[in-house]
Amino acid sequence: MISLKQELSIYFSRTIYAAQWYILAPATLAISEAENVSKGLIGFLPFAFIIGAAITQIPAAYFSSKISPKKTFLIGLFLLSLSDILVPFTNKFIYAILLRILAGLGAGLYFSPAAAVLVSSNKEKSATLIGLYNAAFSIGGLIGLSWGVLDSLLGWREATFIGGLIGLLAFLENLFFVKDVKLSSKSKIVFDKKLIILGIATSGIWGSSYAVGTLIPSFASELYKISSYKVSPLVSLYFLGNIIGGSLTSLFEKRNKFNLILLMATLTGLTYPLYGIIGVYFMAFASLLNGILVNITSSIYYALAIDELNSINESLSLSVINLINMVIGVWISPIFSLAMSINLKLSLYILLASTIIPVVLIKKL
Repeated sequence: MISLKQELSIYFSRTIYAAQWYILAPATLAISEAENVSKGLIGFLPFAFIIGAAITQIPAAYFSSKISPKKTFLIGLFLLSLSDILVPFTNKFIYAILLRILAGLGAGLYFSPAAAVLVSSNKEKSATLIGLYNAAFSIGGLIGLSWGVLDSLLGWREATFIGGLIGLLAFLENLFFVKDVKLSSKSKIVFDKKLIILGIATSGIWGSSYAVGTLIPSFASELYKISSYKVSPLVSLYFLGNIIGGSLTSLFEKRNKFNLILLMATLTGLTYPLYGIIGVYFMAFASLLNGILVNITSSIYYALAIDELNSINESLSLSVINLINMVIGVWISPIFSLAMSINLKLSLYILLASTIIPVVLIKKL
């Protein structure tokens, strides 16, 4: 069984890893304005990141079984950090896009191998461990969205560079304090029909939550006429909700996971229209509620993939789910940003529909 020290070490790198997912979110409008890029195109920054992450999902599982999961996720963490160190030196939007693809490649190599190290020797508590793993991600997301405070003080380039350096510190900490595990080299799980259905069914949950984390600061800035740097800490309550949701996941460990996903996905979708009513402080409440529901839902379906559908190789199982989530869900971000340029509140109903409609496929499992 993995020691508490190693468990905490993985949670630490997971936190820093997550911060680097969202570190550019507060600066997205500033980047587009500096490069004279249409606001309707800003969704392609998070889109580029997920393209990179999707590319390395299955390779991450392959490398985990060949060179070990620890080495794989450390390579990923290094690439992710390197991208954040380099992006401040770009002077064209296309270069920022390319570096976000590099960051995504690193992120894809990190997720499932690190999770496999965490759960491989304690599968009976997989939902709880994945819930805490997701909660660590949420702490990092909270930090990343709040990075706008540092952006406003130092400038986004300097602040992002510092974030990359912190990523390298997390890389070194895991290098010395996390022990490796050996995974099965069997790969037939790639063709598991139930995993593919689960991935498609949950792609809207994943894609909508990713769009919220990366583009809601820009949405709130446009709707409520507040600087995206100032609104980011309020919207980042989404990640505080994620943390709360992660701590509650253990309550659902023994319940019917199929029915829970249907219920939680429906409730999650219904929270998105709340972002556009009353005012920015009610949006903060909506963010908190949405975050709780998203983490509970995603933790349950990740645990379902490991425990009940196929558990030959934990890393590969999670990689398949993540790959399908990304390939389908990534399109929600550019659609959301394009809808923002047409009608701000329309974009929220796109999130609602994208979350609820695909999840009915769960009934086929």
